Amino acid sequence: MPPAHLQQRPSTLLALDDFEEGVNRVNFEVEAQQLDLGDTEFDFTVPVAVHLTVARTIQMFSVKGRLRTSVGGACCRCLLPAKADLMSEIRFLLQRKEASDLEVEAIEDQDDVDIVDPGTKEVDLVERLHDAVVLELPLRLYCKTDCKGLCARCGKDLNADVCSCVEDEIDPRWEALARLKK
Repeated sequence: MPPAHLQQRPSTLLALDDFEEGVNRVNFEVEAQQLDLGDTEFDFTVPVAVHLTVARTIQMFSVKGRLRTSVGGACCRCLLPAKADLMSEIRFLLQRKEASDLEVEAIEDQDDVDIVDPGTKEVDLVERLHDAVVLELPLRLYCKTDCKGLCARCGKDLNADVCSCVEDEIDPRWEALARLKK
């Protein structure tokens, strides 16, 4: 096993001391499993592409970025394969300093500000990247925006053909109400 300083670190770790003062760009890809995204109902068809801009001023790091990926699954109307492209943004401020209890308490409820100890060398982005992707997951996937779905009676794909089911046929559970209406 190579010495610790020669081992490659995960791409989701920001090595704070590697950033020079000013604007720095970081690009990498990370698999969905590394971001703990396997528990969603979607399949991630491509890795999550991460493009970050890290602006450093002494011990302050302003991180902004964009994430892109694609998810696949079954169309919620016709059950054919469907795909959706996702794009999300990430933005937070990281300060490396000795923080008082009052400062820590003041930022406790803020997701976009972090204070870390002055000796911190690396910050892991897994949780932030996970949350950014999960917030952009669609509620439903569609094979196409005007998908007609399946017939509720016979199950025929209405995108491919029209079925012969009668639409005006009254559900037996509602027959008594239909007679009252007449």
